[in-house]
Amino acid sequence: MNTMNASKLQWITFPPNWTWVAVGYCYFILGHLLPIAIMQWLSGYFLFLKVVIAGWAFGGLAVIAFIIGFRSRGVTVLEAVISSILYTLTMSVAVAGFWTKAMDISGQLWFILAIVASAISSVIGEIIQHSIEKQQ
Repeated sequence: MNTMNASKLQWITFPPNWTWVAVGYCYFILGHLLPIAIMQWLSGYFLFLKVVIAGWAFGGLAVIAFIIGFRSRGVTVLEAVISSILYTLTMSVAVAGFWTKAMDISGQLWFILAIVASAISSVIGEIIQHSIEKQQ
């Protein structure tokens, strides 16, 4: 049981836990990219999926970062942010126009929003994780 309370919690730890960076990256691939790819494939049959894809393109990053923060032991805010940066860069390089096609915004704005959403969501996940541990 961790007796550290939220006021004494260090939100960014160095060096980062590279295992959680890799795990986070895999979470983004499986939890974000795979659903988008499946929905994109099905969007020819179900037109409403285009709206769902646009929502998940941004909201999914926040959800995955929250899961990374919540599921990990210790503080993994930095790891979730690094994972999201790597994932965003990978998608920007691998699939030209991936982000702008999904949301119709510039790639730089998308990149900044992805980092901010991942940081905020992983902090919320960590806060909930530590409050649950404190109650037990």
